[in-house]
Amino acid sequence: MAEATARDRSAWRGPELADDSSWIYTLSAGEIAELDAALRHVQALGLPIEAMTRDHFPLPGFAATVARHLDEIAHGRGFVVVRGLPMARYSDDEVGLIFYGIGTHLGVPLRQNPQGDLLGHVFDQGRPYGQIDVRGYETNAHLPFHTDGCEIVGLLCLRAARSGGLSSLVSSTAVHAEIARTHPELLPPLYRGFHYIRREAALGDTPVTPQRIPVFGVKDGVVSGRLVANQIKAGAKKLGRPLEPLESQALDLVAELSYSPRFRLDMDLIPGDMQLCNNYTVMHSRTGFEDWPEPHRRRHMLRLWLGMREPRPLADGFPRQFGYRANDTIEIALQDAPAV
Repeated sequence: MAEATARDRSAWRGPELADDSSWIYTLSAGEIAELDAALRHVQALGLPIEAMTRDHFPLPGFAATVARHLDEIAHGRGFVVVRGLPMARYSDDEVGLIFYGIGTHLGVPLRQNPQGDLLGHVFDQGRPYGQIDVRGYETNAHLPFHTDGCEIVGLLCLRAARSGGLSSLVSSTAVHAEIARTHPELLPPLYRGFHYIRREAALGDTPVTPQRIPVFGVKDGVVSGRLVANQIKAGAKKLGRPLEPLESQALDLVAELSYSPRFRLDMDLIPGDMQLCNNYTVMHSRTGFEDWPEPHRRRHMLRLWLGMREPRPLADGFPRQFGYRANDTIEIALQDAPAV
């Protein structure tokens, strides 16, 4: 299995891509003009964002390029950075409409929280990292490598921090291949999975997922990953059942390989950059940051959670990542996606 995974294009290593700019796509003047026309079109319609579809954001030429990006995300490297949006030309709300409009061509927008937000805002809200009701994106803290509750995760940089806030990616499939090659005895606990704390229900009657959620799953030779280590550890604590030694070793090795310069890819997103990642094959991290004192200059990212219209082969027991649902179900069918 390790050999098959190593041939997968998604099983890249950071140093291979550090000096290769092929993963950065720069918008042309014609494509910017097309995005501008699509923005004016959707503004004239006066639709709320939750009613927008790709038909409301027409991209007659650029749509074919977006489709190629989607193929690269779903079946190739697993991520792309789109650069060159002229930020000074637009308000923050207009940038959000453009980003969301591109997202409708990539997949199905998903709810990101109990409030039902389809376009998230990532900035330091001054909240203490580590508390159960505080999400990492509300702080300026370092965020360990993890995945989000979606199939494609997108970040657009509105404004960068004064210092720090470096974005890092690592290939989940490359990490899986390395574990299979060097420590295959640690794969069974990762396939079996872990109980996760249920954030919104942490103080209720069912604070932990009743089923184990795998870190890795393999279906038809396709490897998929999912990991939020903090929620696993919080779930074990809530259950009063410490992780078994082999489980702890497995999670520690995933973290060690993810942070290793042999595997991770660091990038400094600049205003206008759109980073789009396959959440099944890429884990992401962020360094802590120091912000500007002026509120209007502070670090601010827009976030999209998308579901793929083409379902990915997933192992039995490996749930689709299909956004937040009020009933907190794990397995969500495509037809249950929010209307957009």
